[in-house]
Amino acid sequence: MADSLRAKVILCTALVAANVLAVSYVVLSRTKASPLPELSSAEPAALASASAEPSASPTASAAAATAAPTPAVTADTVSDDSLCRLINADHPVDASYVPSGLAEADVTSDHVQMLRTEAIAPLQQMMADAKAQGVSLKLISGYRSYTLQVSLQNTYIARYGRKEADRFDDHPGASEHQLGLAVDLGNASSACELQECFSSYPASQWLEENAWKYGFILRYPESGEAVTGIRYSPWHYRYIGTEEAAKIHDSGLTMEEYYAAETAG
Repeated sequence: MADSLRAKVILCTALVAANVLAVSYVVLSRTKASPLPELSSAEPAALASASAEPSASPTASAAAATAAPTPAVTADTVSDDSLCRLINADHPVDASYVPSGLAEADVTSDHVQMLRTEAIAPLQQMMADAKAQGVSLKLISGYRSYTLQVSLQNTYIARYGRKEADRFDDHPGASEHQLGLAVDLGNASSACELQECFSSYPASQWLEENAWKYGFILRYPESGEAVTGIRYSPWHYRYIGTEEAAKIHDSGLTMEEYYAAETAG
């Protein structure tokens, strides 16, 4: 069983690498104004609250009034296997990290794609619901290993230069794809694949309005580059579970900003 999964991961990595470089070449030849961007544990508890029942006893009332409030439970953004693991240039994972529970995502895709099992069923439901509403999506990229990220980054540096390459989510050890919780999504037709123009399509607009309901957040929003360090990526969504996704969506903040504020609060 382990050998079979390992073989799938190796095959997935090889196919994704080939597809990534092919898409990179096509996009580069089509546009000069917008270079190709990145190619591709437990659920946090809800906030706890306590309220004392009215009491006829003055002693009981005084005790209730002076009792310390139950502290809010913050999400685990540090443990590598946490659904809310915050990963960026300042908070990388080790080169040897491979997420547990990787499995093939049985959704529309050009190649075999692997994801953490926790993200697969929500992704399947989201894509099915989108299709029922006339929006056809496909999974472009899921899990990517540290080794593949090294290859991609080297390719982009050679092609676009270090400064521009650093704006892509391709940093070895700091890419969400290594967590197995990130998905690059696009039109089933491949129109504007991995390009900012994807944002003008109904598929992108549907995702922005609905993805959070399934536990996925737009990880690199248009106004967030100064915080995340990654360029606007309307195709890149991160699974963090429905409770946390709703909180971040409602806050209008990036993942970095939300958890920094939560910790400070």
